[in-house]
Order: sequence, then C-alpha cells, then structure tokens
Amino acid sequence: MTMQVHSNYARLVDLARESHEKGRTPAEITPEDVALARLYSYAFRGHTIGAFHATRVAIDEIEMCDPLTEAHRKRAVELLIDLANQTMDVVETDFRALISTFYRYATNIPRVIESLGEGVETCKLESMRKVRDRFTELMEEIANGNGIHTTLDTHAPEQASFIVPNLGITIVPLVYGDYHSWNLAYLDGPRSDVPFHLHQDGVEIHLGYGPLHGNTVLGECYAEVDEGYAMPIPPKVRHGYVNDSTMQHHVPFIFGSLTRGGWGVFLDVEAQPIELEKLERTPVYSRQMNQTIYLEREIDKAAERFSPVRYPIIPASATDGDGIGGLELSVARVNEYGLNLRTDRFCIVSVVRGRGVVQMAGVEKKVGPHEHFCVPAGISAFLQQKGNEPMVTLDAVIKETRSLRSNPKWQRNRP
Repeated sequence: MTMQVHSNYARLVDLARESHEKGRTPAEITPEDVALARLYSYAFRGHTIGAFHATRVAIDEIEMCDPLTEAHRKRAVELLIDLANQTMDVVETDFRALISTFYRYATNIPRVIESLGEGVETCKLESMRKVRDRFTELMEEIANGNGIHTTLDTHAPEQASFIVPNLGITIVPLVYGDYHSWNLAYLDGPRSDVPFHLHQDGVEIHLGYGPLHGNTVLGECYAEVDEGYAMPIPPKVRHGYVNDSTMQHHVPFIFGSLTRGGWGVFLDVEAQPIELEKLERTPVYSRQMNQTIYLEREIDKAAERFSPVRYPIIPASATDGDGIGGLELSVARVNEYGLNLRTDRFCIVSVVRGRGVVQMAGVEKKVGPHEHFCVPAGISAFLQQKGNEPMVTLDAVIKETRSLRSNPKWQRNRP
C-alpha cells in the first residue's frame, strides 16, 4: 500500500535522498525547502500521542497467526515508538531539518505501513487492515498537503487520541511545538467534568467556549462561569472544571514546559480530588483566579477593530515559574489587507472567527473557525481575511519571564 503524497512532499524526499547520496551536502537545498521541511516535521510531531501512540496500542491487542507476522508486528511497534520518541529531537532551522528530521519521518512512516501490511496479507486480518488503513489515512492528511497542516478541535478522531491514565480524559493533540502544545480535552461523559489535578513541571491555559455553565477551579478557589473564559494555571496548582449543565463541554487547552517538552502533560499529572464545597467561591476577575478572563468578550473586542492588530490578553507572567516558562496568549484581528506574524518562538495559532488564508514558506491554505496551525520560530506567516465576517485568531507562545517563588499569592493558593 503506497501513501499518497503532495508534489512538495515528494520533492523534499528526493532532495533529502540525493543529499545523503552525495555525502549529506546541503548545496541544492534552499531556505524555502528548509521551511517546508520544518512545517511537515512539526505536523508529524503532533501525532506523538496521536496516531503513533494509538496505532501501537491498537496492534498490541491483535493476535498474529504465525511467528513471521509477529516479527513484522514487533517491527511496526518499534518504528512507532521511534517516531514518538523523535518528538524530543530539535527541529533545526537549517538544512538538517530536511535531511535529518523530515527524512526520518518520511522513511519510517512508510516502513510502519509496510510492516502492518504483512499482517493483512499473511494472516488476512481484517482488524489489522483497518488499523493500517486508518494510520495511512492520518499520515496522508499531512504528506498529501502542501506543507501547511491544520487540525480541528471539533471531535476526537479515530486512532489519533490519548486517554490520560489517572484521569480518564480523552486528549486530542492538535499542534505540538518545541516546548508547548495545543490540545483538546474531549469530554464525552455524562457530566463533562475535568477531574481536579495539578502539574509539577508544566503550565496551562484552559479555554472554555460557550454555551456552558459550570465552575472552574484554581488552587483553593472556584469561580462560576456561564460564558467563554481563559484561565492561566501555574505549576503545582490544582485546577479542573465541574459542569453544572446538561451541555457537553469540551476544553481546548494549551500546555507548556521548558523542562519537559510540549507533550509532558501526560507524564506530569497528579490527581487532586476534593469536594467543591470545601473550596472558596470567588468571582472570575478576583485575584485568586490569577488573571482569568472572559475569553469571548476579548474576541468580540478584537472583532470590532478595523485595522489589523495583535496583542496579549494573558501575559506569560501569569503562569511562569521556576524556569518552567509562562504561556502568553494573544488575540489578533486579521482584515482583508492582512496581518504579518513572525516570532522568535514557536507559535500556535487557532482561528476562532471568520475565514481567510495563511501563507508560509511559499505555500497557501484556506483556514476557518476551529482550525489550528503552527508558525515555526523565524518563519514569516501572512494571514488575510476572506469574506465579510471579521477574522480573529488566538495564538500562544511560551517564554520565561520570572520565578514563581517571587509570587507569594501562589504559595498560599497551592494545595
């Protein structure tokens, strides 16, 4: 089974192969080639706890019919583990992004498909066929694109999500950067709660979109919310959400850590159960809620702007501590004349209103509400509104600004 790929992808594979054949020379590799290789690499990185993990779990449960097929299954597992481990490798900003990082993805992913195919052909396993075909489909969504890959936060895709063991929450990875990620907590249970927990070495921002009604918890306090909100969460602080309505409430969230990497949320979770009644009730805008904001009000304000503009609505200082870093959340108004976005840090963008196009690395893609994409550090992106509805985006970067130890109120609010 051959994976369908875009001409841009095929060209990069050929360039990398030729470079290796000529002693890994970068002579024919252009800055645009490097930028495209970085975009593809970050897109595959998003499957660290997506398809790379879920596919491995799926084939672990399938019994092979003979030793040879079992050997192929084992090989597929080893390759999937290697692909997931590649997340911790730096995506370089020079030719190595193409001939090393990208080329490893482009080489090992077809090997996984080939190994899974042995179970289909030898044992005639329909279960293995389903796993292989779905894995191939997920990889083609990236490889068959022009380089700009977008993800949706509207559902939990099959064979591409992760269940946090000690919380039981289904997590959909959306964009994975160098030290932070944008994910979706897909809450399909009867109450749609986020169990109370904390992170020792990570910071978060929880995003709630209406319609909703419940209580968001931070430290020793909780606040009632009945409209969209964004809550910044420092390390070592209890947090969660109690749904007081019959409305299903999914929670997009941003996680970051300069010490653990963007995927560390799943290895850095400590359950912190407590009865809501034992916590102090406080308004959303109180000091105890650590600069929590009404998110959709901020989005409305940005939409009312005429000129293109981008500005922070949650500062990195709200979560930064102990060298872990802080998440800065910004909102941007993009109009028909466009907005240039370029940062010295990996940036994750979420489109929340309107429709438009994004241009990077010589390619262009249409984007709309609920879509997410990355802008790697040092790469220029141009966003432009299409249509009459104002286009508004949120974006997040992680940076270090100060130590949590210098913020006494969080010492008091820690569980």
